[in-house]
Amino acid sequence: MTGFVVGLTGPMGAGKTTVAQMLRELGAKVLDADAVVHQEQSRGTVGYSAIVQQFGTKVLGEDKEIDRAKLAAEAFGDPAKLARLERIMHPRVIARVLEARSMLAEDAVLVVEAIKLLESSLRNACDQVWGGRAPREIMLERLAARGVAPAEASVRLGHQRSAEEFRAAADVVIANDGDREATREQVRRAWEALPRATA
Repeated sequence: MTGFVVGLTGPMGAGKTTVAQMLRELGAKVLDADAVVHQEQSRGTVGYSAIVQQFGTKVLGEDKEIDRAKLAAEAFGDPAKLARLERIMHPRVIARVLEARSMLAEDAVLVVEAIKLLESSLRNACDQVWGGRAPREIMLERLAARGVAPAEASVRLGHQRSAEEFRAAADVVIANDGDREATREQVRRAWEALPRATA
């Protein structure tokens, strides 16, 4: 394999996308696992067929595409259903990451932004893990700004690892509590310390 892979994770609303954008500006290639999931759930894919088989047509919208809000409501309310969904999607995401890594130049850096990085073998495809963190109240505010109701946000955060667990599993922790320049400085320092990165 070539290049260097950073797995970027953390709870919902912890600022992963902001950190990923800063890394992109520094020269990293960024792969958003959620975008990959969205693509792999499109009608006509194996993922789509497996989800409909597991969850039924009630998770489809009027256009017959998977309605992500309906699927989330179905899966996040039941740990067993969530586990089934993850068994469908995780292998597809990992395959896409390995494909992207295989095409990296030797001195390139690939950042994989993934909320479920630590719960799957995707962790093994990464050379380092970076964890984003933010106070819970800020995470809830950010989720509310995305249209996630407070009750649903609490349920989703409850299904994720705690901030302490993310910090313990990370090689680098980036605080993202709203001070954008402070966050940028942390990202820059961590980027410059990467074995394959060039500042």
